[in-house]
Amino acid sequence: MEHAGTKTIKTARLALQKLSLTDTEMMFKNWTSDDKVTRFLRWDAHKTIDDTRNMIQQWINNYQYDSTYYWGIYLKNGEMIGSAGITITSEYDFKGELGYKIGSRWWNQGYSSEAARAVIDYMFRNTDIERIDAFSPVENPASKKVMEKAGMHYEGILQHYYKTRNGFHNCTLYGIIRNEWEQSYDRT
Repeated sequence: MEHAGTKTIKTARLALQKLSLTDTEMMFKNWTSDDKVTRFLRWDAHKTIDDTRNMIQQWINNYQYDSTYYWGIYLKNGEMIGSAGITITSEYDFKGELGYKIGSRWWNQGYSSEAARAVIDYMFRNTDIERIDAFSPVENPASKKVMEKAGMHYEGILQHYYKTRNGFHNCTLYGIIRNEWEQSYDRT
C-alpha cells in the first residue's frame, strides 16, 4: 500500500494537522479529561496533564512513519477541539479504520462530520486505500450520524465488537470503498 503520511488538511471551518506537545494543555482541557467524550473509548478520561502529554508524544513518535494518519482538529482560531485518524488495519487488503473524538462543548455543530469527511477525502486522494470503515456502539447514535454525514454506508451490527470500561458493546459498522467515493465526492 502506498502512503502519504499526516499532512495538514484545511476545510471551511477547520484545520487538521499533526499534534504538537504545545497542544497538551488545550487537549487536556478541551476533551481528554472529559468523561462524556471518553465514555465510548478504550481509555478513561485523563486525570493529569501528563497523561495527555504522554499520549501526544506517542503520536509524535509515530509521525516518522508514512503509514501514520492522525490529526488534531483545530478551529480557525487555533483552538484544538478534538482529533481524527485512520488506523491501517490491513496493508494487504488496502483497508483502514476511521476514528474521531471531539470535545463535548463542540458536539452537534457538524465539526466531527466535517473532519471525518476531510480525512476520508484525503485518504482516497493521496493513498491507494480501497476501503475505510468505522464503527460505533449502538448506544452512541451521534457517532452513527457522523459516519453517515461523512458519506459512509451502513453495513450491519457487530455483536460484542468493542470493549470499554462499561463492558462489551454491539456496534454499528459503516464503510466506504473507493468507487463509492469516486461516484459521490466532489474531487475538484
